Amino acid sequence: MSRAIAENRKMERMRAASPIHALGPATGLLAGLLGSLLPAGSEAQPGWVSGTYVYADLCTLPASGDLSGHRITLRRSPNGNGLVYEVGRQGSGPVAATGPALVVDDAARTVAFTAETEAGPISFEGTLAPDLLAGILSDASGAHPLRLPRVLRAGARRACSGPEATETTGTITPAR
Repeated sequence: MSRAIAENRKMERMRAASPIHALGPATGLLAGLLGSLLPAGSEAQPGWVSGTYVYADLCTLPASGDLSGHRITLRRSPNGNGLVYEVGRQGSGPVAATGPALVVDDAARTVAFTAETEAGPISFEGTLAPDLLAGILSDASGAHPLRLPRVLRAGARRACSGPEATETTGTITPAR
C-alpha cells in the first residue's frame, strides 16, 4: 500500500471520529445562518472586564510600622463603577467615589474622581495602563503627580526607603 493511500485512510478515520463531522453538512449551514444573524461589526469590542483593580505604592515606615503611600481600588461592574481612595500615614481612612464623582472613559482609558476627605477635597485625573495608574492628584496643598503600579496579589508590604522612610526631616547630627 502506498504512503499516500495510508495517509488518506488515516484522515478519513480521524474525520469519522470527529464530533463535528458526525453532525454532517447541517453544521456548516447552521454556522452560516448564525453568522448572518449577527449585526455587522459585532466582533469583540475592546473594553475593561468587570472586576476589581488595585493600584498602590504603600510601604511600611521602619520606625513606627505605619503605612505610607496611596492606594486606589477601582471596582468595575455592569451595574456601575466604584472607587476607594486611601492614603497611608496622614490618611483619614478610605474615601469612596461613586456616581457623578467618578468618571471612567473606556475608550480613552482614563479615570477621574473627586472626593471629600477630613483634610479637604481631593481630585484625580489620570490614565490607566495594564500595569500602572498615572495622573495628577490635587488636594489642599496643590497638584502632585501620582504613579501607582497595579497590585495583582496581596503580599507583605515593602519597607519604605528614601525620604518617606523617616518621619523627621532636617535633623542635625552633633559633631564629635
